[in-house]
Amino acid sequence: MAYPVELLTTVADCDLVLAAAAEERAEIDYRQTQLQHLHTVGVGRSTELNAALTGATTEYNVLGALLPTMAEGNTKKKNEREYKRLEYRIYVLGEQQASGENGVIAQFKRKYEINCITRQFEENDTLKAEVEARRTVLQG
Repeated sequence: MAYPVELLTTVADCDLVLAAAAEERAEIDYRQTQLQHLHTVGVGRSTELNAALTGATTEYNVLGALLPTMAEGNTKKKNEREYKRLEYRIYVLGEQQASGENGVIAQFKRKYEINCITRQFEENDTLKAEVEARRTVLQG
């Protein structure tokens, strides 16, 4: 036995433990629902971030290759400003992707938490089964 159910000496003791286990299970269930929602939404957002980063990087590289060949003038100045803007956008998107709420690391953390919650459900079931068995023995 994983739990010291012999410490439960009355049916009322068992009922108290079972009520606490049911309350804990409801909290675990709620947390699991939250994490699954965040994970689902985050996967889509992570994909969007990756696409935006790829597009900005491509545009940045094209402008980088064109700027040295352009004649001085308003068009070149405009493209230089755009080049700098894209440089900053790539930086921001990279930071969001790496450490943001919807980035790759966040997705791994959420998946880890979901897996931990699955183990909590299993442990809650074990506790419930052992206490219910003890309750049955006490009822005689």
